[in-house]
Amino acid sequence: LVQITADRTAAPAARAAVATALAGLCFLGGGEMAEVVSTMEVLEGVFSGSFAKKDGTVPTVNPELQALHCAALASWSLLLTLLSSGDVFRVADKHVQHLRGLLESSDVDLRMTAGESLALVLEFSYDYDSDYEPEDLAGLIVTVKQLATDSTKSRSKKDRKEQRSTFRDVLRGVEEGEPPSQKVKFGREMLRLESWFICLQYQWFCKQLGSGMNLHLASNYMLREIFELGNPLPALDGTSS
Repeated sequence: LVQITADRTAAPAARAAVATALAGLCFLGGGEMAEVVSTMEVLEGVFSGSFAKKDGTVPTVNPELQALHCAALASWSLLLTLLSSGDVFRVADKHVQHLRGLLESSDVDLRMTAGESLALVLEFSYDYDSDYEPEDLAGLIVTVKQLATDSTKSRSKKDRKEQRSTFRDVLRGVEEGEPPSQKVKFGREMLRLESWFICLQYQWFCKQLGSGMNLHLASNYMLREIFELGNPLPALDGTSS
């Protein structure tokens, strides 16, 4: 899987699928931390193709590669949730700089994924050191505010709406260290998404499980353990669910 993910001669769509599978296996398999970090480095080697250049310009990337970079970044962020706050804090400056450059991408999905990943890195860093402040925080806030209020007519109405909604949450995380607050109802239960840590894990599993997500939340022991939901509730008629 690592070999295919990093193979630039392979089809981007295939690499994206393999990168997603690689991250999922690493996350669910409970691998050693060294294995998690090395897998993250492989994934970063993929989406780094969209990093801003040294002169600040954004590279021109075709849609197929943008989709690949987005999948690799989402997978990287999933594995980031396995690290400790201290681990993330020690590399925060580098990641904030790179993710900030991705906010300039022409692809709305990559921009939003970068924004959420940026909020996750800062959430860990603020948790470890409440006085932490990334370089040029004021400039970063301006950039995120622009994305949260973007009305560029060249973007579709749907893209503008999704981007504004995402970056309003990201802005609160960057500016105030305030976590998102969402509630997911399924059956007789509710999952509270009150950190970027939980939000990104939930979003990743939603993409993989699709319409079956609620069923898995209700009955899948592994997923319930991940989200600290306890054992499945008994059926209303008293039989096992």
